[in-house]
Amino acid sequence: MDLRWLTAEEHELEAAIAELDEESRPEVEGRSLVPAGIAAILLLVYFGLIWLGFSNSIDAAARPRVPPSAVGGLVINLVVFVALWYATTKLAKWLDRPRRESEVRAWREHLTGMVNDVDIEPVNRATFVSLITGERRTASCRPRFSAPGVEFGNLTSRTHSALEWHYLATQLPAPLPHLILRSTAAGPLPRELAGAEIGELVPTGYPFNRSFVLHAPAGYAQDALYVLTPRVMALLLDHAGAFHIEIIGDTLVFFAPGHADFGTTEPWQAIDALWTKAVPAIVGRAARYRDERVPDQSFRRRLLTYRESQRRPGHTWERSRRRIAPAGKRLAQQRRGPRWSMARKHGLEFVVYWLVMGAAGLVCLGLVLTVVKLYEAFFGG
Repeated sequence: MDLRWLTAEEHELEAAIAELDEESRPEVEGRSLVPAGIAAILLLVYFGLIWLGFSNSIDAAARPRVPPSAVGGLVINLVVFVALWYATTKLAKWLDRPRRESEVRAWREHLTGMVNDVDIEPVNRATFVSLITGERRTASCRPRFSAPGVEFGNLTSRTHSALEWHYLATQLPAPLPHLILRSTAAGPLPRELAGAEIGELVPTGYPFNRSFVLHAPAGYAQDALYVLTPRVMALLLDHAGAFHIEIIGDTLVFFAPGHADFGTTEPWQAIDALWTKAVPAIVGRAARYRDERVPDQSFRRRLLTYRESQRRPGHTWERSRRRIAPAGKRLAQQRRGPRWSMARKHGLEFVVYWLVMGAAGLVCLGLVLTVVKLYEAFFGG
């Protein structure tokens, strides 16, 4: 891998980015807009209180019905409100601008991807199904680097709000049984993630069993060991020990907790080791594997089909598309615990929703009371 941009000076990065056309430059996320949102809610409350206070000063029996001091106070409060609203919009614009360090990191990531022929294509919905994305692929990937047949980057689950990963996912030449290798170096899988406890725990022997715990569908232990030969295990120990590994259908996923900083060399070197060492070993085993539980994939059936094609002149023998029997497609899984992060997420959404609704209701109440009292004072007879 060409990693020269990861250690280049800032002025070199800035000059290289400036040479790119506008569409080719990286989009850099700004700071959190939460402070501006809180300020906007407080301003709505203040705006509602302005009109509530003014409506309380209107008295149809008094002369004058609206005291001059109340009008003066209203004007002053509205001027203050406009000034604060202007300051809030400026705050939001400032927060929307990225920090310098974030900008430089994005430049390093973008230029490194370009020189290594990978596209930078962030997505809000994952492109593959796995343990970390769920069947509905409810995860965003950014940064996401992609090339034909492979992608890697950082992933944030939208189903489990606390779960963040860095990963590499690639396509296999043929499907394999659902296998999960839990890495001891990567730590235990989060309690909220569906676990593989009901699947068959496959003994792998020393020293592999000190670094990985292998789960396979019931009855597929020998199939798992066909894929994970001693040579494959040795390569995984050397180059993938820091990653959990999942094989699901024709997708191979390496993932580890936390977002990686792709503006530094370490994640790129780890990805390079996975791609050049670990992935080819598993791809080679996938190319040879057939699930003989599928009737037309058994050796005897394939041999009979081939001989039949030889006895019938003009008949072309075609390889059937390889498949996995239903029992091997998915590990039987169970949830490891309640989704506390989801409870926090939905609780926060609930609080924010009612804060906004309450502030908007206060504004409406203040305006309606003001209009009603003005009508009663001047037109109520």
